[in-house]
Amino acid sequence: MISRRTFLIGTGCGACVAPLRVLAQPKVYKLAYLANDQSRSSPTYRALVAALHDLGWIDGKNLEIRYLASGGRDDAFPGLAAQAIRENVDLIVTTGSGSTRAAKAASETIPIVFASGANPVEQKFVASLSRPGGNVTGLALMVQELGPKRMEIMKELLPGATRFARLYQGTTPPGLQSALMNEDDAAARALGVSLRHIAVASVEELTTAFAAAKRDRIDAINVKADALLVVNRARVAQLGLEHRLPVMCADARFAEAGALASYGENFPARYRRAAFLVDKILRGTPPGEIPVEQSATFEFVVNMRTAQALGISVPEQVLLQANRVIS
Repeated sequence: MISRRTFLIGTGCGACVAPLRVLAQPKVYKLAYLANDQSRSSPTYRALVAALHDLGWIDGKNLEIRYLASGGRDDAFPGLAAQAIRENVDLIVTTGSGSTRAAKAASETIPIVFASGANPVEQKFVASLSRPGGNVTGLALMVQELGPKRMEIMKELLPGATRFARLYQGTTPPGLQSALMNEDDAAARALGVSLRHIAVASVEELTTAFAAAKRDRIDAINVKADALLVVNRARVAQLGLEHRLPVMCADARFAEAGALASYGENFPARYRRAAFLVDKILRGTPPGEIPVEQSATFEFVVNMRTAQALGISVPEQVLLQANRVIS
């Protein structure tokens, strides 16, 4: 039989243990992810989450991820960044220039990691690549360096082509867009082809843009990896097939959606790398002390199903250069 004194001691010890168990619970960090794609099934988001998991950061356990999507509209990011601030997040991961600009404007103290940032110094996201300073770091996107190479591949794919178009998001900052245009114009001149620049500001304008390109007898379209276009990559690929216009792009997700080819950085790989920067910050390293990294993982993808549908015979030497062939 248990005495009354023993029972009281037992319940008293139980009362002491409960608070200690609560105190031992790990901190749950809040991370805001400012996305372009509406769906969490995006390969870049899944790559980030998987890498964080491998590093010990598990959504629903010691990490709470707030997925805030713009649907490809840069003008939605200021509101989403403000929402993240209201929710007292510990860190913000951004997915492009529009989201990074909005996050930086919203807070000068909350750490920000940009997984994809074009010309981050010129856009004043960081003071320098080696010493970012402030509350921002991330992975720089090699936009200008890859533009000429993409033009060369387009010409190799279509040796007889003389008229190219460049499709881009019209809401890109003018200064950055001007530099990119100059790079592609120079590459086109070196290849002996003409280049027309076509801006779109909404998904509705895509239909008009492709119809205009077809009317002007454009031979192929080089699509930039801008937020609006990435989110609507399936529509871009569909329009290319409908108008029988070969589409070349900077992101393999376009080729996977049905574009003819892509050459650029491996975006899932850079988001996996972004997870390491997030890990450093959550473990105590200030973002301003973490150098901005530049990706070195590139891939050339050819969609042979699309080539056959367009009646294009891809040269053997081009196929030999491909990292991946979709057939």
